[in-house]
Amino acid sequence: MRKSYNKHIGVIDLNHAFVFAAQQFLGFELCDALLENGWTVTAVDENKKTGDKWLGIGRNSNIQYVPYEDWDKEIQSGCSVFLPYYDQVRENKVSYLSEVEGLLSKIEQPLSIIRICSNLDRDQKCQEGTVFYLPTLYGIHQPTEFLFAQLLNGEEGDSPYIDDPSGAIYVKDAARTIIKHSSNTEEIYKMKALSNQSWSEALSYVTKKSISPVRMDAERNGKELIVKPSKSHESIIKEQLRGIHLHEIQE
Repeated sequence: MRKSYNKHIGVIDLNHAFVFAAQQFLGFELCDALLENGWTVTAVDENKKTGDKWLGIGRNSNIQYVPYEDWDKEIQSGCSVFLPYYDQVRENKVSYLSEVEGLLSKIEQPLSIIRICSNLDRDQKCQEGTVFYLPTLYGIHQPTEFLFAQLLNGEEGDSPYIDDPSGAIYVKDAARTIIKHSSNTEEIYKMKALSNQSWSEALSYVTKKSISPVRMDAERNGKELIVKPSKSHESIIKEQLRGIHLHEIQE
């Protein structure tokens, strides 16, 4: 763990991250990616107990899970704070992030705050500091608000969905890319898939039904980050489908 010292504020922990919405789709993968890179992680979310997918992290001494209501509202100097607004797929989902923003604004010691938003998020909260704008993320544990998850769950795909058809990025690749570039403060990034047709390409492994996506205004200003896939669309979709079947068996 890297630490430095400042006589005015004491020990600064430069390798400690606080991840909020830590049991959600992207939040969980951010925790996993941080651990892969040797970080110490304080994971915070609303649930008192961790879900089944937390077993995938294992008994890692570098991570501590803290239910939001038990969090002491303290963050050490020099820590990185990850706020995945991307996981706010419904109005009441991880709504406590706005409260966290208020708390962070009152903390005087230096912090690195990283906000991750959907391209479709028009809220001004994602316009300052280090910000990542993302298209559709897919992979295991994708929420049912996404078209991919609906179709893999056997639905017809007629329900409203929140996909951004400008691109589809494997959630683990997105998390690793965010961690890699998160130390660049006051930067705005627009993450893009390697292929401009990635959403349609990935969707072709989910359904043979022809779906004409509703094009949305998803253009964002920012430094473009091309995310190269670590797996094929086919293998990612198979992994996502296995995750759904496993969840059904456990229930």
